[in-house]
Amino acid sequence: MKNLSLINMLILIFIGACTDQNDVGLEFKLMDILNSDDMLGMEEFDTNGDAELNFDMGLETEGLAKTLNDTLGFGEGYRIRFGRRITENNRVVEFEIDGDIAIGLINYNINGTLYVKAFDTTDNDQIDSISFEKDFATNFKRKVLFTQVDNPNNPDGYDWTINALTPLVGGSGDKIEINKIYIYELTETMVNGVLLYQYSSDGIDNLFINRDSLPVFNAFTPYLIEVYTNNSGPELSNDSTGVGEWVFKNYGRGTDLRGRKHLNDKGRQLDSLMNDNIHTGGWRAHGPGLGLQRRGFRSFFETIDLATIFVEDGGYNTSVWSIPYRVQRP
Repeated sequence: MKNLSLINMLILIFIGACTDQNDVGLEFKLMDILNSDDMLGMEEFDTNGDAELNFDMGLETEGLAKTLNDTLGFGEGYRIRFGRRITENNRVVEFEIDGDIAIGLINYNINGTLYVKAFDTTDNDQIDSISFEKDFATNFKRKVLFTQVDNPNNPDGYDWTINALTPLVGGSGDKIEINKIYIYELTETMVNGVLLYQYSSDGIDNLFINRDSLPVFNAFTPYLIEVYTNNSGPELSNDSTGVGEWVFKNYGRGTDLRGRKHLNDKGRQLDSLMNDNIHTGGWRAHGPGLGLQRRGFRSFFETIDLATIFVEDGGYNTSVWSIPYRVQRP
């Protein structure tokens, strides 16, 4: 009996070791899939230093590749450039495997430097008294759903593929947050058209978006974006509107194809009411790239507390949602 018990125990240990090895091998395979997926990643969140509030670099715009666009003045004799340089990006991935389904839990811990530069609009000289840089740290989380798909050419009889993913959600501090995002197609008269996509903070951590259901935009078509925010204060305002935060849509693909669009809550330029915490702006979708019919990109909707930008020791308070999208030619 003792010998039988010992044999049974050794069998269990052997089976457990084989299971662990199989899981480890599968995790390596899933990591390769993650690393090669062009809809995931963080590159577009890094502006490689300061940049204009609105810029467009390398993307196909109205059939042309545009390298830089516009300057935003504030009517007080200066303009602002700001941006980030990520110095450390630590990604940790944990897998939950259950038969033919696996979930990857992705955590990003990011460190970097925020750059803020103010320039005199009369002579374009930098205003050192309100220009600075400061370190920041921010965290992001996302879940990715893997499933098996039949493949008779594979010895296993199947392949693993990414079936769905949640928005990448994160930020720094607890002062500011995004509550909702609405995206409409604009009509020719610049009036709200059909509501195409909407996202809410309720349950967003577990909102799995199927790969086939990711947002799709027609190249060179205008869209309206509304981002609902909450700022617990105290709020810093740099003008008479009382608005205490800025909101941006960062977008692109990699380090060479990217842009940033500033939305506003000043009751102008498509925004209905001043300082109602709904930041609004028009965005004309870029093209997929010369010679391409359809392509995937990444977007980062970001709200940033103005004290973060206009106060050197004011901390770093942001909230960010990242949702991949595709652009296609009509």
